[in-house]
Amino acid sequence: MHVYSQMRERLPYRRQYAVPGIVRRYMGNLTDRNVRLWRLVSAAVIALEVALPPALLVEQTMPYAVAAGIGMHVAFTCLKPRQLVTFSSLTVGTYVAFAA
Repeated sequence: MHVYSQMRERLPYRRQYAVPGIVRRYMGNLTDRNVRLWRLVSAAVIALEVALPPALLVEQTMPYAVAAGIGMHVAFTCLKPRQLVTFSSLTVGTYVAFAA
């Protein structure tokens, strides 16, 4: 986030990233608090990625797992759309197909 906030105007395709201003404002620096916060966010995303497949197999948790998976991959696309649009689109499609 810190590098993004410093370099975003120098990047090709400058306006393609959809990082909300509130995220940049409160989590975009390299303070100890922000580093701890991003580590927590990273650990939560990894835990969610591990928990989603078993949750998809249980009928009671499947709708929540599908919603969480779709939301997570849409967020990934907002962070880096040019590189992840194909991956996230295919993943969201598999969640929808899995629920059908």
